Amino acid sequence: MSNRLRELILLRHAKSDWKDENLEDIDRPLCNKGKKSAAKVGKWLQQQNIIPDLILTSPATRAQQTLKRICSECGSETQTLDTLYLADLNTLINILADAPDVDRLMIIGHNPGLERLFNFLNSAAEESETHLFPTASLAHFILPDNWQSLSRGDGKLLQFIRPKDIQLTE
Repeated sequence: MSNRLRELILLRHAKSDWKDENLEDIDRPLCNKGKKSAAKVGKWLQQQNIIPDLILTSPATRAQQTLKRICSECGSETQTLDTLYLADLNTLINILADAPDVDRLMIIGHNPGLERLFNFLNSAAEESETHLFPTASLAHFILPDNWQSLSRGDGKLLQFIRPKDIQLTE
């Protein structure tokens, strides 16, 4: 039995643009604020040296644009999973169970699924506690090695970062 720990980073896509009412939800792009927030989170990840081995992302335009701004130069392998688009808690748990065995995995997805997964994994959360997960926010967990059968509270939250919390060093 291995005592190896693995890291999971949950990242909600950055703020999207609602101006064009004719666009399908999946096609909505990032607004300017969202682009700036995603780039800020990306710089922060680089400065903290928290570079994912693999990034799984939703096919939604706003998630793809978030990915591009977060990790344009990080060299992480990326995969787009159709099942990540508006995935619910059970879908996300199944995605984790099927995820390649990497040391540090990032998922770029959507609420309410990410918020539910956050609350499911967070060992520090009370059953009734709901953690808000604003756009471009990031939750960094340590999880046990085996993701085949994750249980409520299996994660240890290392940090929860919102773009407005980030102070970048030059």
